Amino acid sequence: MSAAAAAAAAAGGFPNWVLLEPYVFRRDDDESFPDETHAPIRASGTTSWGADFRIAFSLAEPPLISRLYAQLPGVPGPRKARPLTMLKTHRHLALLVVISPMSDQPAIHNFFIFRADENNPSSSSSLRLLPHCTDTKFDYSRRDHRLPRRRSSSATPRLLNMHSLGLWCGDKEEFVVAQLNLCVPTIGRSRIKAFADICLLRSSDQLGGNWESMRVPILNPSADDLWKLSQWQNTAIIPFQRWLCWIDYKRGILFCDVSDKVLAPTVSFLWFPEDKPSLTRTRKITMCGTIAGMSVVDHGRLLKFVKVARDDGLYYEALKPGTGFTITCHTLVLAGGSMAWKEDYTVTSGDLPDCYQRGIPMHPQVDIDRPHVVHFLFIEFFGLAYEKMSVLSIDMSTKTMVSCYLYMNGNEILRRGDKCCQPDVDIDFVISKCLAPSPLPFPACEFPRFCNLSRYVLLLLHALL
Repeated sequence: MSAAAAAAAAAGGFPNWVLLEPYVFRRDDDESFPDETHAPIRASGTTSWGADFRIAFSLAEPPLISRLYAQLPGVPGPRKARPLTMLKTHRHLALLVVISPMSDQPAIHNFFIFRADENNPSSSSSLRLLPHCTDTKFDYSRRDHRLPRRRSSSATPRLLNMHSLGLWCGDKEEFVVAQLNLCVPTIGRSRIKAFADICLLRSSDQLGGNWESMRVPILNPSADDLWKLSQWQNTAIIPFQRWLCWIDYKRGILFCDVSDKVLAPTVSFLWFPEDKPSLTRTRKITMCGTIAGMSVVDHGRLLKFVKVARDDGLYYEALKPGTGFTITCHTLVLAGGSMAWKEDYTVTSGDLPDCYQRGIPMHPQVDIDRPHVVHFLFIEFFGLAYEKMSVLSIDMSTKTMVSCYLYMNGNEILRRGDKCCQPDVDIDFVISKCLAPSPLPFPACEFPRFCNLSRYVLLLLHALL
């Protein structure tokens, strides 16, 4: 295969990975729904209550932001309800949820697995409806250390917590969808055990709809570990090697082995590296003012942890005068069955140009193709109702800025009015971004790379002919 052919194939393919906008853009009529030229990866599905819908991905090379479009005819608009959400991705799969719009009845959650088809992503990518979970919840009224009683299964669907659901994809068509909640019961006045309450579905069980619930002891917690685990709050879920990882960015990671190599999932934990105290920061303030992100790179073999620690201990507001921030990057080292953090890079606000020392870098994402580069959502506060947001890319190895482009100036857009917005920006998107307590991160998705093979082969055949 010649270099010219490889270059031609790469030019005609999709990005290896994308940063996906967490907001879903509604385009319910055929004229506004993007065509295959603008959104080439597409799929259609039908809910359990008979509603048809379509999705389409518009892809851009990072640090530009990609988008998910949805056509949901007959469903209330985004100001009344947001019925479709992209939850998680891994390899060529993605997990979505569609919520029933019926206000007079209990909500129905339909979970779909999206599969990006490598042969024809525009017409053969699929949305598969997962079976409802009918396995009832554990009875947690018993506060001792023994496993709680579980009631028998029923035909009534169990409402899963979509914010605790993760997706893991194996080497072939194997995948696991799992929910994990932490339980640290108090026995008397002490805590002596910690458990992970897991509900999971394996792809091999789909025909029978066999969701399985189990309670798994957390491996080897000390008294201090139990106290930390009792304060646990899931803030992110990512797949890494054979694990699904539930993350609390203030504390650490729960590693749940969901591969078919184990008879039952096992759960262990690892705390994040501790902050280095400085003259301007105490440990308590540092933990409160920490913004972090996890990234999987090197084709799923390495896990990176990037942390932004503010000197002023705040989270989502302007920096206090005379303060700054410190960015650190660590890599998880696996050796002999043990795990440890290795510090790679440190960059401070003083290393950046003056104009980038007054804003706040949030939601770090390591570049999958260039692991020494980290992308941030950069927030600038001007004392107005709506802030300015950019995507800032920093080369951590050289402590230099790679690029910065304007993502959204909410104050400027709203001041001009809806009529002056760009054609591909809807006002509900702007309002949701500006009025949210804080912006959401851009999920990193690698499924476009699995659609490149077919384009590569077609372009090569075309060149040979």
